[in-house]
Amino acid sequence: MQHHPFLLTLLFSAFTLALPAQERYHSPDELETSIRQLERQYSDWLEVSSLAKTVEGEDIWLLTIGSGPTAEHPALVVAGGVDGSHLIGTELALGVARELLAGAGTDSIRQLLATTTFYIFPQLAPDAAKQYFADLRYERHLNGRATDNDRDGYTDEDPYEDLNGDGMITMMRISDPTGNYLPHPADERILTKAKSDAGTSGQYRILTEGTDNDHDGNFNEDGPGGINFNENLTFNYEPFQAGSGEYAVSEPESRAVLDFLYNHWNIFAVLTFGPSDNLAAPMEYKPSNRQGRKISGILQEDAGVNKMLSELYGEFVKPPKGAKTTTQGGGFMEWAYFHFGRFSFGTPGWYLPTWEMPKDSTEREKFKPNEDKNKEVDFLRWAEDAGLEEAFVPWTAVEHPDFPGQTVEVGGIAPFVMTNPPYSEVPALVKKHTEFVMALAKKRPQVELVNVRSEKVDDGLWRVKAAVYNSGDMPTTSEIGDRVKWLKSLRIDLKLANGQELISGRKVTLLSSVAGGGSSEMSWLIKGNGNISIEASAPHCGRSEESLNLR
Repeated sequence: MQHHPFLLTLLFSAFTLALPAQERYHSPDELETSIRQLERQYSDWLEVSSLAKTVEGEDIWLLTIGSGPTAEHPALVVAGGVDGSHLIGTELALGVARELLAGAGTDSIRQLLATTTFYIFPQLAPDAAKQYFADLRYERHLNGRATDNDRDGYTDEDPYEDLNGDGMITMMRISDPTGNYLPHPADERILTKAKSDAGTSGQYRILTEGTDNDHDGNFNEDGPGGINFNENLTFNYEPFQAGSGEYAVSEPESRAVLDFLYNHWNIFAVLTFGPSDNLAAPMEYKPSNRQGRKISGILQEDAGVNKMLSELYGEFVKPPKGAKTTTQGGGFMEWAYFHFGRFSFGTPGWYLPTWEMPKDSTEREKFKPNEDKNKEVDFLRWAEDAGLEEAFVPWTAVEHPDFPGQTVEVGGIAPFVMTNPPYSEVPALVKKHTEFVMALAKKRPQVELVNVRSEKVDDGLWRVKAAVYNSGDMPTTSEIGDRVKWLKSLRIDLKLANGQELISGRKVTLLSSVAGGGSSEMSWLIKGNGNISIEASAPHCGRSEESLNLR
């Protein structure tokens, strides 16, 4: 199937001109306002529901987009905001919803929505995401559940403090000859770890900004909250880790989302906008992935699908060279594949831009060589070229009660800026990812009955044949799905008229996976004239029915 990114871009540009412009990331309240506006404007295609409320009373919104009986159509899940610091994920998920709805009047999108359902979760960690909009801004990953992270019998007793009064939490560097850090040779604002084997010694200790409130020798280890949604799910769940929860799926938001997904058999794939990434670089199959009771690596056939979708993603979004697969324990993308059994794809949606030395020798002299390719050094150089003046907080000396007589400075890269683009870049990213989502949806498995025919064997005796064809590019079932057993099998039903008798073959046949573009031949021997019907169906890959008159 060919895709035309340029034509899709023109299409989206045409029908989004009239939409109100957003100038900053959505707070939870602004997110609800935008969702309600979409609900009023596109009620024919959109159903809005709140699956649960978090400990802090924030809604977990679900946007169901499609036409007709949406629960009966194959569905793609799009999830954003799985990590509270990943604001771009929410913008992309909401933006995809807005673009699909705004284009519902066009033939291509109207036809897509008539056959495919989209379950969109814009924000799965709203408690944590609120911190970006709070008076004190820092990258928070935890929900609002009071938790004793350091196991000292107290909860939330050692939070961050804004020591330099700039409304943000950055880092502290403490002058200390026993420290492990020293200024980076390419940019002294950045600290890098000293390497003893290279003959370098440290000059600083580094800590997050704050004080040791509970006097246990640790800093800011038990602040507000909580549980990290993206570490609280069941695959490779890590117990006894701060943020993972007392047990997997312990929170109302994680339980509600998983309950919803497990109860909807029509889902064929999950796309997550978050920290995990298997689209810039697909997961690689290794023979050892098949061994053992617990599968912890992608299976061979699924790796092929991942590679296909990674290449498709590259048609719309250009990931950086040398990108690597990124996964984490307890994560949503990982759970959706290994435990939910669906094809599961993830992308952060935005990658740190590549910065290169100027070709002009005079300009190049302004920069020291970044020999170890330090990401923070390159990021600050890009940020300065882009005019992002607030990307770095200059190191400023402060008086610190825990370090009397020592020089303590607060500063560093500002929170959120290395994981979220300037908002001016969001509209273009939304368009590219909506184009990808549409292309992904069009690759879904689609069952069709073809070459249905009958042959008279004898008077009143008929041989009936049909091919169960998958016209999509993705298999009807993932290889992991065959193991997880949480996908309904492709079912072939033969329905006979009164007085007919099945001589050979089965009235009900359950098929294993049919490859994209592949088929499976069916054959029955039927005694008796009359009408018969054959139906092939599975909730996640559609339904096809054909009839024959045997006479």
